[in-house]
Amino acid sequence: MINITNVPISQKNSYPNRKINFCGETCVEKLGKDVFVGLRKELIQETSFFREPDTLEFIKKYIQRMFTDKQEINILDGACSKGYETYTLAMMTDNCGKKINITGFDIGNNIIKEAKKGIFIIKEIAGDPDNCVLLDMHTAANNDTYLAFPTKAPLSEKEIEYKNLFNKFFTEIPYKKPKQTFWEWMVELALKKYNPHIAIKSYKINPDKADKCKFIQGDIMKLDQLVQPHKTDVLLFRNALYHLTTAENDVSYRAPLPQKRLIPTINQFVVQVDKAIGKNGLFVLGSHKSDHSEEVASILYKNLKERGFEPVYYETKVPAIWKRE
Repeated sequence: MINITNVPISQKNSYPNRKINFCGETCVEKLGKDVFVGLRKELIQETSFFREPDTLEFIKKYIQRMFTDKQEINILDGACSKGYETYTLAMMTDNCGKKINITGFDIGNNIIKEAKKGIFIIKEIAGDPDNCVLLDMHTAANNDTYLAFPTKAPLSEKEIEYKNLFNKFFTEIPYKKPKQTFWEWMVELALKKYNPHIAIKSYKINPDKADKCKFIQGDIMKLDQLVQPHKTDVLLFRNALYHLTTAENDVSYRAPLPQKRLIPTINQFVVQVDKAIGKNGLFVLGSHKSDHSEEVASILYKNLKERGFEPVYYETKVPAIWKRE
């Protein structure tokens, strides 16, 4: 076993200016595989189109209700990955009667390049084209997959609305099958065996919609270097704070940072959020359980309230969205 506690690993390809410290031990065989998976080269893409739509619907209605005097709304989507949520926000606010400036940012330069392409691989159930459900088909190889709605046909009215929005923004293009490892090939065979109706398609953002979103490389902890003070109306860092407040305890488990690191990290995080968001602006934290753990919540909630933030929307009984007075 190799002790990798506090071993800094620099990711030159994705994160040229950041080193990540590991905690715990690992065997040498796993050092080249699991540890680098543990680094989360693109910071775990646990995201998809129309994820947790009730939260997104709240944001949309809030913009229409609270910013009646503003004709231009600035939205920041932090930890945007390949742009699933960023493009979803563009789709959902397309006809809200205001100019919506949406900027997605992520610390990984490579993933931002992918987001700018606006190309997504969709795995869907083949069959009735009017009731085709887009599914999230995670594999052990962590292939790129995207989710529109997790229900079975017939679709609800809201799901049909989202499907139509997707079709308005994206056009199917020829799917180019990437090179597969033996393990990926085996997983694909297994999926086809148990569900032969899975079809894989590729979609690209339409040219007339591509300018709805802007993508830049950036760090939430240095947000004041990206945006002007108090000019942001909605800031999303949804279900992503745990990347800052936990560390690899082993190759499969993330443990909270010790208090001496956790407190200054959250303090700096809240300072950056406070600097960016304007009056009546929203901070969308999300409901990830690690972002609301006892260790994190006691520090985070206090910091937010001291800076004039109050929770306005709860998801799974935790304050997922905060409003700045």
